[in-house]
Amino acid sequence: MEKSIASICFLFLFLVANTSFAQMGQKVSEPFEFQFEAKTLRGLIEKPKDKKSTAMILLIPGYGKTNFVEGQWFSRLRNQLVSAGLTVCFWDKMGCGNSEGVFNAQQPVENSAAEAIAAIQALKKLKLPASQKIGLWGISRAGWICPLINAQFPMDFWISVSGTDDKENFGYLLKENLRIAGKQEAEVEHLAQAWKQGHRLFCTQANFETYLKAIEPLRQDSTARKLFGYKNESKITDAARAAYALNQKTYTSKGHFDEVSGLWVYLKNFDKILLEIECPVLALFGENDTQVDWRKTKKLYEQTIGSNPNEILTTKVFPQCNHSLQKCISCAYQEDLSASNWEACDGYYETMKAWLKAQGIVETVGE
Repeated sequence: MEKSIASICFLFLFLVANTSFAQMGQKVSEPFEFQFEAKTLRGLIEKPKDKKSTAMILLIPGYGKTNFVEGQWFSRLRNQLVSAGLTVCFWDKMGCGNSEGVFNAQQPVENSAAEAIAAIQALKKLKLPASQKIGLWGISRAGWICPLINAQFPMDFWISVSGTDDKENFGYLLKENLRIAGKQEAEVEHLAQAWKQGHRLFCTQANFETYLKAIEPLRQDSTARKLFGYKNESKITDAARAAYALNQKTYTSKGHFDEVSGLWVYLKNFDKILLEIECPVLALFGENDTQVDWRKTKKLYEQTIGSNPNEILTTKVFPQCNHSLQKCISCAYQEDLSASNWEACDGYYETMKAWLKAQGIVETVGE
């Protein structure tokens, strides 16, 4: 299950290839590094070359490894933010790029937040003019991390992309992609119930044999096998049993199982954490996101952040766009939308820059 979770969540970090910055102005880059858990994490600080920058934005990625510096990940986004007048800071996770240490695919979100706070503290010591106002841009899993950062270091602004509510989304991913694959609704519900029962057993410490019996319909279905990595094998090996026990222990070491919804809750009292946010928030969603149930997240944001009397929440949903705010065709998970044919949703960059200007974070929106 560990391997399948990593595979499912990898698209959370789908990033784009480099693009020429000549069309949007010029920027300067300088190395950035800081210490976290006795390791040196390395990245870059990018800022406008001929424009005063009065605010800084940190990029908080989603699940999986990163390759910001050498791989030029998020380069189009970075260029757009710099062209708007922001200083952009980012770094590779531990064990990725030139950062020291060993990458942990199951890094708790609380630890990711502590990592970002260590970066903010290092930035403050540099006394850059832009560091007087620090905001966050975060995608997917960062929807948990950014509010946790805010609890210890209040944000000046936050752009949330394809954010999360408090629960896991694998059941949602399964149902949406089964429908795209052409399954009839009765079959979708049958397979979804098998997943839900298997998930319940997994979360409540059932043994491997009981779990396999519950998910047998999924093991027989080719779409489900592709999505979750299920294997249609009759022989149960000691290695498979041991891997199940390890994955079960790792997965259930964070959060708790919610009996009412039958889903795993990653952050306790997440609604209360969101209620503590007092800065402007821009929440962006893809209408065809088949990985995260954006409707639930949008509703949660509206009930929490949106209840602030200062009207700090702005939301926008982009049609025919996926989890990565990328134009999609079928919008299925793992649709072939590689860097070579990556295309941002119409108005994605423009919406962010116009919002930044409206909030007084930048003076102009760039070209």
